[in-house]
Parts: sequence; C-alpha cells; structure tokens
Amino acid sequence: MKLKSLRVQGFKSFADATTVDFHEGITAIVGPNGCGKSNIKDAIRWVLGEQRPTAIRGARMDEAIFQGSVNRRPVNRGSVSMVVTNEDGALPVPFEEVEIGRTVYRDGGSDYSINRSTCRLRDVHDLCRDTGLGANAYAVIENRMIDAILSERADERRALFEEASGIGKYKDRRKAALRRLEQAEADLQRLEDVIAEVETKVRSLARQKGKAERYRTLRERRLSVEVAVVRADLERYRDRLEALDRELTGDRQDGEGMVAELRAAEARYEGLRLQQVDAERARQAAAQRLEVIRDQLVRWERDLAVAAERAQAAEERLARIAAEREQGARRREELDGEWNEAAGQLAELEAELETAKGELERVRGQSAEVRARLDEARRALAEAETAERELVRRGAQLEGDAEAAESQAAELERRLERLAQELENTSHELSELQTQGDLFSDRVSEFSRQVEAARAAVAAQQEVVHEARRALEGAREEELDAQRTLRRAEAELSALEALEQAREGIEPAVSAALEARPKDALGTLADFIEAPAELAGVVEAYLGPLARGVVTPDTAAARRLAAWFEAEWEGGGGLILLPLDRAPEPERRGSLGEVVRGTGRGAPWVDALLAGLELTEDGLDAADPSAAVLSRAGFAVDERGIVRVGDPSGATGVLERRERMRVLAGEVEQATAAVEAAAGRREAARAALQEAEDALEQARAALREAEDGLRESSAEVQAQVDRSARADRHRDELARQIEGTRAARERALERVRTAREDRADLLGREEEFHRAREEAGRRLESVQERWEAVRAEESRLAVEAARLQGEADRARERMSALDAEVRRLGERAAELDAEERALAEALAVARALQEEGAAETETLFAQRDEAESDLRERDVRLQAVLEELAAAEKALRELRQAEREAVDRRHRLELERQEITGKVGMIQERLEGEWGRPLEVLLHEAEPVEGDPEVLREELADIVTQLERIGLVNMLAVEEHAEESARLQFLKEQREDLLQARNDLRTAIREINETAITLFEETFQAIRENFRNTFVRLFEGGEADLWLADPEDPLESPIEIHASPRGKKTQRIDLLSGGERALTALSLLFGIYLVKPSPFCVLDEVDAPLDESNIGRFIRLLQEFKEQTQFVVITHNPRTMEAADWIYGVTMEEPGVSKIVGVQLRDAVKASGSAA
Repeated sequence: MKLKSLRVQGFKSFADATTVDFHEGITAIVGPNGCGKSNIKDAIRWVLGEQRPTAIRGARMDEAIFQGSVNRRPVNRGSVSMVVTNEDGALPVPFEEVEIGRTVYRDGGSDYSINRSTCRLRDVHDLCRDTGLGANAYAVIENRMIDAILSERADERRALFEEASGIGKYKDRRKAALRRLEQAEADLQRLEDVIAEVETKVRSLARQKGKAERYRTLRERRLSVEVAVVRADLERYRDRLEALDRELTGDRQDGEGMVAELRAAEARYEGLRLQQVDAERARQAAAQRLEVIRDQLVRWERDLAVAAERAQAAEERLARIAAEREQGARRREELDGEWNEAAGQLAELEAELETAKGELERVRGQSAEVRARLDEARRALAEAETAERELVRRGAQLEGDAEAAESQAAELERRLERLAQELENTSHELSELQTQGDLFSDRVSEFSRQVEAARAAVAAQQEVVHEARRALEGAREEELDAQRTLRRAEAELSALEALEQAREGIEPAVSAALEARPKDALGTLADFIEAPAELAGVVEAYLGPLARGVVTPDTAAARRLAAWFEAEWEGGGGLILLPLDRAPEPERRGSLGEVVRGTGRGAPWVDALLAGLELTEDGLDAADPSAAVLSRAGFAVDERGIVRVGDPSGATGVLERRERMRVLAGEVEQATAAVEAAAGRREAARAALQEAEDALEQARAALREAEDGLRESSAEVQAQVDRSARADRHRDELARQIEGTRAARERALERVRTAREDRADLLGREEEFHRAREEAGRRLESVQERWEAVRAEESRLAVEAARLQGEADRARERMSALDAEVRRLGERAAELDAEERALAEALAVARALQEEGAAETETLFAQRDEAESDLRERDVRLQAVLEELAAAEKALRELRQAEREAVDRRHRLELERQEITGKVGMIQERLEGEWGRPLEVLLHEAEPVEGDPEVLREELADIVTQLERIGLVNMLAVEEHAEESARLQFLKEQREDLLQARNDLRTAIREINETAITLFEETFQAIRENFRNTFVRLFEGGEADLWLADPEDPLESPIEIHASPRGKKTQRIDLLSGGERALTALSLLFGIYLVKPSPFCVLDEVDAPLDESNIGRFIRLLQEFKEQTQFVVITHNPRTMEAADWIYGVTMEEPGVSKIVGVQLRDAVKASGSAA
C-alpha cells in the first residue's frame, strides 16, 4: 500500500484545486517559511479523521477553510481527498485504489467519503485500523511529536506501540465486552432487587388471606348493626320534622297580621317624606336666590378690582414707553458710526486680497508644470523597474514551467495507460449490470398497483369512518340536548307542583277552608279558569282577590263556611265566597270569552266576572271608552274608567302557575319521547362506527402488506440502478479523464518548447533594461528638488490669501449685523406707538367701569338681606317636618324589627328542617355509597338486630374500630398470591440466564486479554531490540532501552525510555540536546518501522535540529528504508533535498495562496548535465 496522490481545494492556503502526485522513494517538499509546506502534512492528518483543531495548528475546525487574501474572498468549504494503492490488500476493501475524502464547512461540520461514497468517521477509522495509518498513528511525524514521544507523558509513546502491535481492535473488543459485562452486572443487580421485592410481596400476600376473611365477617355484622341504628335515627328525625311543620304553619298566620300593620306605618311615613321633599324644595329655591345675589356681588367686586389694577398698570407702562423711545434714538446714532468704520476696513482688505490671488495663480501655474514633469519621471522609473523585474520573473517562471511541463507530460502518459485499463474493466462490469436490469421491474409494477388499490380502499374506508363518527357525534349531541330539555322541564314542573301542593300564593284562611270543609268549598275561582299561558297572568291580575274566592255549591254552604270562619278560624284574614246559586247571568260575552273560559262547576262565576270584557293589544286605545277592556300588554280598564297596570293586589300568579304546569306536562312527555328516539339513533350510529372501523383496519393491514412488498422490490431495483449509475458515471468519468489527459499531455509538451524559446530571448535583453532603470532614477531626483521648492512657495501664498479672505468676510458680516440692528430699532419704535394708543383706550374703559360698579353693588346688598330673611323662615318649617318624620321612622323601624324577628324565627325553623332533611339524605347517601345498594333495599335485606339504639351504636363503633385496626385489606389476595408466585419463578429463571451470560463475558475478556498481551509483548520485545540497534547506529555508540513501568499489566502500563549517547551518562531523557532528542525519537520510529512498516511516512522538518554529520546518518537511514516505506519529507536542509527522488516546491506567487511545482530530481540532474 502506497500514497498515490493528494488533492486539496479550499484547505488552508490552497485556495485552488491542487493535486500532489507521490512516487516511490523519497519525496521532498521545499519552499520558504510561511508558503504552506506543512499544510500538506496537515491535509494528510486531517483527511484521516483528525478531530483536534490544535493538531492542524488551529483553534476551530472551520479555520481549516481558506480564509481569503488581499485579492481573494474566503471560500465556504474546504476539501481534501487522498488516494492510496491497495494492491497488497492491506485495506479491507476489494479495490486496488482507495480514495479517502473529507469536506469541512463553515459551521465546523465534516463529511467523509470512501471511494466517493459518503461514510462515517468511524468507517474511516475502521478502514485504517492496524495498517499504520490513522490520524494518531506514526505515519505523520512532526517536530513537536518528537517532544511528545520523549516527554514524561508515557501514554503518547504507548499509542505508537499499540498501533504497531495491532492490539487496538482487541482493546476495542475488550471495552465493548466490559460495557456488556457492566450492563449484565447492573441487570443482575436490578433483577436481584426485583426478586427480593417479589418474595417480600408473596409473603405479605400470604399474611393477607386470614386478614381478608376476618374483615369479611366484621363487615357483615357491621351492616346489620348499622342498618338498625339508621332505622332508629330515621324515626327520630321524622317525628321532629312533623313538629317543625306545625310550628311553621302557626308562624305564617301571625306574620300576615303583622304585614298589614307594617304597610299602614309605611304609608304614613311616605306621606311625611313627601312633605319633607316639598319643604326642602322651597328651601332650596330660597337658597338659590340668595346664592345668585351673592354671585353677582362677588362678580362686581372682582370686576372693579381688575379695572383699578388695569388702570394703574396702563399708567406705569406709558411712562416706560417714553423712556424706551428716547434710548432707541441714542442707539441709532451709535450704529451709524460703526457702519461707516467697517465699510472703510472692507475696501482695504479687498484690494490686498486681489493682489495675493494674482501671485498665487502665477505660482500654481509653475507648480502644475513641475508636477507634470515629476509624474513623467516617476512613471518612467516605475516602467523601467517593472520591465526589469518582469524580465527576471518571467525567466525563472519559464524555466520552472518547462521542467514542470516535462514532468507532467511523463506522468500523464503513465496515467493514460492506467485509465485505459480501468475503462475497459468498467465497461465490462456495466454490461453485466444492464443484463440484470429487467429482473425486478415486473415485481415493482405489480406491487405498485396493489399499493394504489389498497390506498384507495383505505381512503374510502376512512371517509366512511369519518362519516360514521360525525353521525355518532351528532346523535350524542341530539341525545344530550333532549336530556337537558327533559331535565329542565321536569325540574320546573316539580318545583311548580310542590308550590301547588303547598297552595303557595293562597291566603291561609282559604287553604284552611278548603281542607276543613271540602264539601262546602269546591275550590278557588282560579281552579275553574282555563286560559292560554300568555293571558293567565293578565286575567288573574284583572280579577284580583276574586281569583282566590271560594266557590260554594249554594248559599247554605256559604253560611256554613262563614260560621266556620267565625267560630274556628283564628288566623286572621278573610274569605270571598261565591255561591253558585247567586251567580249572575252574563249580559253579553266579550271577545275575551273566545280564548278564556270557565270549566267545571265554577264556570258560571267565571263567565259572569269576565262578561263583556274585550281583548285588545293596548287597553288604553279601546274604541268604546265605556267598555271593559283587557289588553295583552297587561293593562285593564273597567266600566268606570279605572286603569289597572300589573297586579295591584300582590297576587302570586296561581292561575298562571297552573297554566304553566299544564304546558310543562306536555313538554315533559315530548322530551321523554325525544330522548328515547335519540338513544336509539345513537346506538345505531355506534354499531355503524364499529363496523366501519373494523373494515378500515382490514384495509390498512392489506395496505401495509402491499407497501412492505413494494419497499422490498423497490430497494432491490434501486440498489441495481445505483450500481449501474455508479458504473456508468465511472465509465463516463474515465472517458473524460482519458480525453483530458491526452489533451493535457499535448499542451504540456507545447509549453516545454515555448518556455525554452522565450527564456533564451529574455536573457539577451536583461542589461538593456538595467541601464534604462538607472537613467530614469537620475531624472527623477532632479525634478523632485524643483517640485519641493515650488510647492513651498505655493503653500505660503495660499495661507496669506485665506487670511485676507477671512478678514474681509468678517467685515461684511459686521456690516450686515449693524444693518439688521438699525431695522430692529425702527420696528421697535412703531410697536411702542401702537402700544401707547391701546393703553390710552384701556385706561378710559377701566375708569367708566368703576363708576358703573359703585351704583350696582349698593342695590345688590339690599336684595341680599331680603333673601337671607326668607331662607331662615324656610329652615324653621323644614325642621318641624323632619321631627315628625323621625318619629314615624322610629315606629316603622320597630315594626320592621318585629317582622324580621318573626321571619328569622321561621328561617331558623326552616333551617332546622332543612338540616334534618340533609341529615336524612346524608345517611341515605352514606349507606348507599358504602354498600352500593339503595337504602330501601338495605332496610329490607339487612338482618334484624334487637336491642337499645345506644347499645347498638356502641357496638357499631367497636366494629368500626376493629375494622380500622385491620387497616386496608386486599380482597383479591389469593389471586394476587398465585400471580406473584408464578412471576417469582420466572424471575429466578432469568437470573440463572444472566449469571451464565456474565460468566461467558468474563471468559471472553480473559481470552482477549491473553491474545492482546501475547501480541503486545512480542511486538514490544522486537521494537526494543530494533530501538537499541538503530540508536547505536545513529549515535555510533551509546546505549538505549525501553521497559514497562508496570509489567503486571502490559496492556495499560506506561512505557519508559532511556537513552545515553556515546561518552555521556544521561540520567533523564529531557537532559538531551535538541539534536539528540530528534535522533532518539527517529531511532524509536525506525525501530517500529522494522517491526511493522508504515505504508508511507510524512516527516515535517524533523531534520531541523540535526547537524551535518547527523544529517548524513539520517539520510542513509531514509535510503535504506525507502524500498519498503514511502517517505514524504518537508525540509529546508539542502542535503535532504539532494537525497530526494522527487522534489515539490511550494510557492506563493499570489499573496496568501499556495501553489505546487514538481520536479523529478534525477531527470533534472541529467537535463542540466546535458545542457552543460
């Protein structure tokens, strides 16, 4: 394996694509400092996978990209590709040539390739392992590595020995095995923990069996005792609820009388409030009159004060204006004198300035003439120097071009032969691939058709599922809406039924009469009215108390009810009795009778009371003013013209409530039917959705199967196409390379002939250009002296002219300022005249206002006294009304306090009733929630328990305590115990498997260690012996040795080194001189090469510290090893260059950009000898 070529582009100083071809033997790379020689070494190290920026002399990886120069912009990426031969199969790939490439980008990332196929960094490392290559191997040696090899850090040396012995792969395998062993140990530890946990759980479950049985027995006894206690509590609560209902009934009857007395007190209080409002309004009017008079007085006083102040200010300002006018006249005289003086100075300065400008123009003409002569002399000198430099440079360039072109032509000839052979091989491979191209096409087409059909089926089925889901969601929403409507109607109907059952809104006397005398009291009048819901409230408001009148069968029944009221009823209030035998016949039936009618036995009274009523939209706009009218808007007008709005009697809407109950009953029935229908539709939609989802899953399974087949066949076809495309591209590339190589060879030969001819012509013209340059220099010195004298005179005159121009400009500015000051004084005088006239007018107005204000204020003082007297009388009357109002308010508060106390008592009773009801509910909820059955079922099914409730309560508390002591009980302990036992057995089997795997890994690690130790020790002893011999040879004596610091662990032991040159007794390696250290490191490296030669070796200025004698030994060593190792030496030493077979020169013709020029030294020597 040999290094064949290196191609760099955009890498460090190599901005352009540059290719370096390497040959057998020793190749020297030379050039001045800073031209980019070491960048070739960095490129080789970098393309082999170097990850440390410092190893290629950088701080960041993106610094490896060309950073730009004076004439070039930076590039965005840098790339290096290295081609090595592989005829001996040292690299584990089936190619005779292997190209390793790497590209770095501005973000610091890198791409790697092997034979132009993208790969990973690890692939590059695996390819180069144990071959002597690699970023950290001994194929690239630089000066600082010599210090590292001989430093105190023995690990630097150890890497070289490991690479030579080839134990890197064994150490990697050992690391992988150790990681797996650690993982196995961790898994085994976790498994042990799990087994311990499961064993503990199994023992715990075994203990829970007896605990569960005892718990079940106590629970059964607790149910019986708890039901018996609850039954006793429920009976006690029921008795208390009956007593509370009786007390609440009595309190409601007392409250009605108290309300009537409170309303009378409120009416008297409101009357006094009206009197208070009238008195306050009269007082406020008197106060407002007084305030108006006072405001007028204040305004006149303010105006008089302002007029006096304005008069005084005007007089003072007139005096100041006279003084300012006199001062302005004096200032005008001063300005005229200053202006005349400035005009004289300006005339003198302008005359001097004209003279200076004329002299300056004359000198500038002389300066321009001399400057033209100076430029001509400089241009002539520059052209002569440029021509001479160009002649010398062109001669050297032509010589180098000729030599490089000859080398290039020979190399291109060899390259043509190789490319022709490779093209023939590639064409043969491509023809074979094309014959196999149609084998997989049919399978791909068939699978494609299956995939398209399956996708269409999945899409169609997805749409079906989507529609089914939408239908199900719609059915659910419809069912929920129906349920909400049903619950809302049922709740409202239940509340109204409760109010109707309690006869809410009917006076207590009426309710009592209906209960006590059901035969005499047929019901209230509202019970026999049937009206639409929208008119029920209006009709009830019109009837007022008559709607709650009691309908009796006849007059006798009415007398009996009256007797009952007088003798038995004590709740206050009264009754309206409507005997059916006294119901008048209606004279006429109004339009209201068409929509509102009487029903049942009370219909005659309904028809009589609503007779003649007309139904309109607005009762106030009836056509007949004397007719009784009822409007939908809530107005009612009787025959007398009295208008009722709303419900003056305070009725609670009994008739409206009953109509609402009737409507709600119909709505409940409709909502129930809607809920049942929606539930049916929901179940049908759910079944359809399930069927659609099953069909969709089957379609997806078919699609997955078809896609798997398509992927497999497509991958096979793509692999075939990729191979064919690569072979085709490679064939085309080879053809292009052959054509390009032939053309390049012809161009190279032509360049050789042209360069030789041009260089001969240039050598004859060199002396002529030298004489022309010296003559141009003498002419330039003469003209330069004349130019400096003229330039000095021109500068002096320019300064003088600038001074005179500045003084003239300042004189003009002064005159302009004086003119502006004169104009300002004139404008100020006109302003003072106008202000004086305005002040005289204002003074006259202020004096007239003072005379008018004196008369007006006298009248206003008299009016103020009269208004204050009237306000005092109004205050006395208001105070009397307030005292009466306070007394009425006190009485009203006492009545309201009594009413509140009665309400509070009823509220407390109702709260107690609600609390008892809540306790009953809580008992029911607690039992049903704990035992999971309705309370009625528990009371019926529980085993009867006899005994005192308190004794049973104590027994229940004891049972609960025992259950709490037992704590949480797992009722599924038996099943869980069986499951955990089986799991424990499975875990124990897993533990045995892990133990066996751990033992196998330990055995493998032991075998790897034994193999690696054997390889390392054999290699180490061989290198040790070679190091001793090579050291003695390079130093012509002396002694050197290597040994392991820890022989017990040779795979990790540091490697110590000792070296003593002839005649010295060195104790420490760091005491050696620079040259001695370099020779010692080279001895070690060549000792390693004798054991395992590197395919090539790059030495970067390692000969710099060596003197002449040591250089000779170093060169002889290279000559001996060059048959088996290819050397690339970067050097400044002439003797090393002389020993090289090929020399590449690195130059920077363009600043910052490196270029390569190559010469085969033997051919160049022969050519120079024949020319001589």
